[in-house]
Amino acid sequence: MDILSFNIISDFIKKEINEQCGLNLSQTRLLLFFDGNQNQPLTMGNLAQSLNISLSTLSRQLQQDKTKKLINITKSDNDSSKKVNLNNIGIEKMTTLKLTLKQIENQLFNSFAPNDSMFFIKQLTILARKAMF
Repeated sequence: MDILSFNIISDFIKKEINEQCGLNLSQTRLLLFFDGNQNQPLTMGNLAQSLNISLSTLSRQLQQDKTKKLINITKSDNDSSKKVNLNNIGIEKMTTLKLTLKQIENQLFNSFAPNDSMFFIKQLTILARKAMF
């Protein structure tokens, strides 16, 4: 197996997302996270933990001008915490991202039989989850 193929595929996916959606990797992760969690507001600490990044990294990512246009940050009335979720622009961008991801998936798996592509995606997801922990 040519392990560099994964890097080539990763670069292709990031390039397509950037060209079609104008998103970088951290913005993509943020949109996909909130999409998978029904856009429920989370404190910055909980969000950082859920994304498996440090609070300072999340804070830096949220300060990017493009990212600021996609999210709501609301201060708590009870303490100093801030909650984050997608705003309407972020939700619209999520729709575009999902369409782009579907197109990328179709490009990557157009030569696979349907069951083969589903099996491959399932196995890749299992590997990715193992690598995270």
